[in-house]
Amino acid sequence: FPDHFFEHWNGYNVMPPLHDPVPIGALCPQFYGYYTPDDPTDGTNHPNYLSPILLLECCGEEINPDELCIDDKQECASLLFRFHHAGWLHESFAARNILWQQGKPTEWPIQRAFSTKSFRLIDFGRSRKMDSSLTRASEEDTALRLLHLLHHA
Repeated sequence: FPDHFFEHWNGYNVMPPLHDPVPIGALCPQFYGYYTPDDPTDGTNHPNYLSPILLLECCGEEINPDELCIDDKQECASLLFRFHHAGWLHESFAARNILWQQGKPTEWPIQRAFSTKSFRLIDFGRSRKMDSSLTRASEEDTALRLLHLLHHA
């Protein structure tokens, strides 16, 4: 994925088909690395005792679209629209694949309780480069229906 999917931006942007500006932050969880042990037995003589570790940002919990305000719904939809704008299809867009947490990961934990929510799009196992605008339109329609935003497009 492009670097800008992981970068924390400040400010707002309009992501068509939405008409209102939405906050721009990281689209995907931060990837901190894939680590493998130097000695997979850890000196125990048990082969493959230690497993590799994929270290990612903790992004919170699954959204409930019925509990989100209109601004949060538009921000969630904008994640998919930004993904599409970069030429990708998610192919598994659902509420379970949008996570939220109070505050931004760059803030001190004690300050997050007083901050706005942050959202991340996850589960890119079926994602692929876009090959048709028809597929894009279908996925965007799914997002607008899921988030109850049909009258905003």
